Amino acid sequence: MAAKKAPPRRNTDVIRCEKCGEEYSVTYKRCPFCDERPSRSSSAPGGKRASAGGPNPLQVGGLIITLVLIIAAAAIVFKYVSPMLFGDKAGNSSVSTSQTDNQSGQGSGDSSQPQVPVNSLTLSRTECALTAGEKYQIVATTDPENVKVTWSSSDTSIATVDEYGNVTNVYTGSDAATVTITATAGDKTASCAVECTGDGTGTGTTTDPGTTTPSGGQSLAPNTEAVITGATGGLNIRSGPGTEYETKASTEDGATVTVLEDAGNGWTKIKYATGGGNYDEGYVMTSYLKAK
Repeated sequence: MAAKKAPPRRNTDVIRCEKCGEEYSVTYKRCPFCDERPSRSSSAPGGKRASAGGPNPLQVGGLIITLVLIIAAAAIVFKYVSPMLFGDKAGNSSVSTSQTDNQSGQGSGDSSQPQVPVNSLTLSRTECALTAGEKYQIVATTDPENVKVTWSSSDTSIATVDEYGNVTNVYTGSDAATVTITATAGDKTASCAVECTGDGTGTGTTTDPGTTTPSGGQSLAPNTEAVITGATGGLNIRSGPGTEYETKASTEDGATVTVLEDAGNGWTKIKYATGGGNYDEGYVMTSYLKAK
């Protein structure tokens, strides 16, 4: 009886090199032909690489959902957080318009601006003299500081003054004339008598408040009102009955004062308004007073 042949042995102890394609025994750790190390899948029985398989649909779907959520979160952050970081032009415009409308409504009811109370106003000079064409700055000091001060001249044909208290002698007479420069801050006023010497190119009108006696003055009874007259360049109000006393203030020609008493030697004590319903007392030459 013939012996049975053994079935051909399946070659499961060899692998195929992924690099050169040659087959070799699994006992080799590297390909004897190209020295390539076999991969894990290459060591599968039969020398065939195990298939990796296709992508998992669940994983792909989860990735898509994750991307959608990230985009949605970024949009929300941009919409609500970016105005705080970079400003919202539209929002600012609407707020600005609203504020403007509110201010307009308030302004239509009351156009006056509240004034800062002024405790005091003083000038660096109360009297000075300028030659023809000369300039000089009078400095005003207020309490509180940084209060707006306005300036005026009683006669701009003699001297002018700008918003900073710079006085310029523009008098063209051949003699000297005095002008009153007045500073006003709130309800306070202060004045400086400026004597200007003319350049001789025009006609002069000499006035020297408090020192020259014009004609036409008259003595008045106490507690009567009088008008300053003949003081073209303004009139100094002094602290006492004489030119040696300091100047407290200056008043313009045509101003109304109240006579208090005859001080003698051609002087009269008067009461005059200082602004804001306030009054003070001083002395002027009687010859500059005329019954109202």
